[in-house]
Amino acid sequence: MADEGLLVQSKHQFELGVGEDETEGTTIFERLAAGFNNFEPTPNEDTDQTQYLDGEGFATTTVMGAQLTLSFSGHRYFGDAAQDYIFSKQMEIGTDRETEFRWTLPSGEVFEGPCTIAIIEGPGGDANSKGEITVEIHFNGKPEYTPAS
Repeated sequence: MADEGLLVQSKHQFELGVGEDETEGTTIFERLAAGFNNFEPTPNEDTDQTQYLDGEGFATTTVMGAQLTLSFSGHRYFGDAAQDYIFSKQMEIGTDRETEFRWTLPSGEVFEGPCTIAIIEGPGGDANSKGEITVEIHFNGKPEYTPAS
């Protein structure tokens, strides 16, 4: 269980699949943290808004679909396994951008599943600044949810 009150965002843990363990047949995860100083989850919902006769002209909204995405921004940290993996995929397309992702919330709840690494930008910025980067993780399908123990 998470501590009570307002928690700092660094209590979230993000892990990116960077390969396969040949002997175990499992995904090798690396922590996605070094160099990143901001993340933003978005449910990316598709909605239908319909006015029914009993609504007096007002609409009812139904969520018809969604895709959980997480946008990360920060600075390029060379030598970090997760960042190096992401940037090795920058010029790839199709299934070469697909892997696994795990998000553990401060409460202990976990979202995990297949994902696509999308919109890899940077590094860029002023000559006297750290290389600014952004990347999005798009879950492919509904992530598996594990409640906190």
